[in-house]
Amino acid sequence: MDLINKIFKISNIGMILFCGLNLGLITYIFTNGFSDYTYIWWIITGYIGGILISLSPIGEWAMVLLAGGRKMKRYDMKIRIVPLLEIVYNKAKKEAPKMVNSINLKIIYDSIPNAYAIGRRTICVTSGIFDLTDDEIMGVLAHELGHLANRHSEIQLIIGGSNLFISGILLALKIISWLVVAIFSLFAINTKSTIASIVIFLTGVCSAYLIGLWTKFCLLFMRLSMRQNEYVADKFAYKIGYGNQLINALDRTNIDIASENQFLRALNSTHPNYNERIARIQQYVLCNDVS
Repeated sequence: MDLINKIFKISNIGMILFCGLNLGLITYIFTNGFSDYTYIWWIITGYIGGILISLSPIGEWAMVLLAGGRKMKRYDMKIRIVPLLEIVYNKAKKEAPKMVNSINLKIIYDSIPNAYAIGRRTICVTSGIFDLTDDEIMGVLAHELGHLANRHSEIQLIIGGSNLFISGILLALKIISWLVVAIFSLFAINTKSTIASIVIFLTGVCSAYLIGLWTKFCLLFMRLSMRQNEYVADKFAYKIGYGNQLINALDRTNIDIASENQFLRALNSTHPNYNERIARIQQYVLCNDVS
């Protein structure tokens, strides 16, 4: 029930639209305009199956593996970060009692300071995070615990599972179209078959292009939610006492990169501009505004 409540929040409206648009497209294609109810039930079953697999420990394990997360083996790393995580987690647990009872900490060997919340209980930190001060590390951990407390990373697993099913269908459609093109090209022995092959080839190219455009269009909605959820996690970090620490960490780890088209860059970004994030946290600190 808590997960359902977390899903249907204003900040997640983009993710809901992302799933709905993709599911609607696939259903329309395979059900003759929503008229064949037999296939509708098959699609819904596959869709739900993909989500359940993603929410299982297998789904979380796969996401950690894809992110490059590994068991933290270096003793110097463990004795520094594990106590910091325990301090922040205890405060987070008081603020969000329904959080998981333990955190699975993983390491990603990357020199850029960063951290990621994955699934229900996993936080991956990069090796570069150890370049930060202890206070800054706790600020970053508080933010990631904010994602776990608000079930953001779990919701993304749901999105990943549903998108895996949809992407599989779209990929199958693309493969079939290219196979048909190849077969017609192979047997194009006269003018008529050559013309037919060209037509099918162009149809396949247009279909692949339109599918790519559709996917990018839907991703805009998902990224909108991801950016809003960054603000939610920042607010959580402030509420448990790590607002200034997070500000310092953001100032040290983020650099604005010039872009020819700032509007498109903003639309495609999964994180808001770090100056905007800092400004909001400062507002919480100065005005004590956490409504």
